Amino acid sequence: MAHIPLEPIGRPRKESTDDRTFDAIRAAVAKLEEELAAKRTEVEAGWGPKYVERVHAKGKLTTRERIAKLIDPGTDIFEVGRFVNDGDTFQGGLKSPAAGVVTAFARVEGRWCMIIGNDNTVASGSGGRARPKNPARADHGAPAPGANDLPGRLQWALLPEQSRSFLAPRARATSSR
Repeated sequence: MAHIPLEPIGRPRKESTDDRTFDAIRAAVAKLEEELAAKRTEVEAGWGPKYVERVHAKGKLTTRERIAKLIDPGTDIFEVGRFVNDGDTFQGGLKSPAAGVVTAFARVEGRWCMIIGNDNTVASGSGGRARPKNPARADHGAPAPGANDLPGRLQWALLPEQSRSFLAPRARATSSR
């Protein structure tokens, strides 16, 4: 194994900025981190507690709950594409957090895997136009167990999104949201 010497770079913080400026930057970063945590929580909630309760009433687990049971205990989950569709609202005021799919890296039986599961708290697991982007971003040849629980007939896109999904590229570019 190669030896890589670690040497500090740059100047000590006290030489580069005063305490007041440093505290202002730290407070601004803390505010941004709070906003990011709130957005993560919003995406993880899917369409909200009502839909989680619906899944539980059927005796099932949500996608994220199934993933938590699948992965090795104590393993961190690294979700990819969590903010796909962030800020987009579709016909009828619907949102599609993470394009209705959970894509994450985690250890399963000691091996890194890419876990993909349609989020059954968002449109019963159907996704929007951006749905294929999520797994494609994460595909690096890792094993990919699925964590899907879909309704009887696979609906690959949210109903309000289906018409836009099938438009020709030129027509899609000119269509409005």
